[in-house]
Amino acid sequence: MILKKKTVLIISLICLLVVVGYLNHQLTKKSLLQSSNEYQQHEEDQLMRINSIADDSVVETASENLSDEVVDDIAIVDSRDSIIDGLKSDTDDDIEETITKEKNMRSSNYFIEYRLSRDKLRASLIDRLNEIVNNDKTSEEMRTNAQNEIMSIGQTAELELYIEGLVKAKGFEDALVFLKDDSARVVVSSSELSEQDVMKILEIVKTETGIDPSNIKIMKKL
Repeated sequence: MILKKKTVLIISLICLLVVVGYLNHQLTKKSLLQSSNEYQQHEEDQLMRINSIADDSVVETASENLSDEVVDDIAIVDSRDSIIDGLKSDTDDDIEETITKEKNMRSSNYFIEYRLSRDKLRASLIDRLNEIVNNDKTSEEMRTNAQNEIMSIGQTAELELYIEGLVKAKGFEDALVFLKDDSARVVVSSSELSEQDVMKILEIVKTETGIDPSNIKIMKKL
């Protein structure tokens, strides 16, 4: 009887050990699996983070480089355009100021002095434009614009002289013409300037330049 009880107890202990071992094995397996999954997920997260950082870095670097290039190009283009427009505008302002300054208009050699001054100012402008043309850093587009401006100055000067000849042919002793992009100023040597005279000059300038009469100013020398 005692032996039978010992046998049952041993069998029970063995079963208990088997159950405990199985449960321990399952728990360990589950724990390892969970750890493995967590580690894999961690690795995937890290990899995604690294890739994301790398992509952002590439995009940011590319954007910075592109922005720098675009800004530089815009700055160059804008700078060149501004230089050409600024030089032309300053020269036109200086010429017009010379024409209209009362002191100059009272000079007996007004017409001769003005032509010399006009030619000198424009020659200086052409020199500056040639500097742009001959600059190695100037873009082809800007070089072409500067060259076109130089040609335009020559054509404008020729047209002014031609119109001056037409005005003098109308009976005026002398005449000066100054043309801008959308305006014109004419000074004639005459003691009197009638409405009919003004209309004659307006017609000549309008026909030869296409400038609106409202932008054509006609005056006599003082």
